[in-house]
Amino acid sequence: GRDPEPESIDQLDSNFRNRPLVCLTKGWEEHIKTRYPDAAIYRRTMMKPACRFILPDNPELPEGYWLAGMDETAFEQHPFSHGRNYSGWAAFQADGSGAVVYYGGKIVAVASSFLTLKNEVELDVSTLEDHRGKKLATACIARMLQDCIKRGITVHWDAQNDVSRHLALKFGFEPEEEYPVYWLPPL
Repeated sequence: GRDPEPESIDQLDSNFRNRPLVCLTKGWEEHIKTRYPDAAIYRRTMMKPACRFILPDNPELPEGYWLAGMDETAFEQHPFSHGRNYSGWAAFQADGSGAVVYYGGKIVAVASSFLTLKNEVELDVSTLEDHRGKKLATACIARMLQDCIKRGITVHWDAQNDVSRHLALKFGFEPEEEYPVYWLPPL
């Protein structure tokens, strides 16, 4: 990690608005706090990678909801941008994993691998706001993790908020490191 350099500092205003900013050194962290005193600061929790999980009993979804594995049709929709880090369906099918929940023919929740590296995946989960609080994310995550167990895939989880952290703990992940994420104020 290096401390801030003038050319890097100049890029903050043009390239890092409306995006999470993680400071890898104390020098950068102090610079951000000083230059942007009104930057929002969030806490994230990196969980320890795992290949064994606590799987809840199959949660019963509310009427009208349907759980399915991430198939080619769902993948091609890139719900909530899921799957965009793979070159295509074949790459996702070979190296990734995921599950979706449908409601009224539309994907309303998804858990999938954000990316894959050497039989390890980063889990990403999303639920439409109007459908939260119905255990849809839990159902998707459980389905994805069952697939990862069968295939011997190690799962990484970087909990972006308290809800995500709570879900990770529910599935047996353990916190490894907490760190701040800065959102610079709009111009």
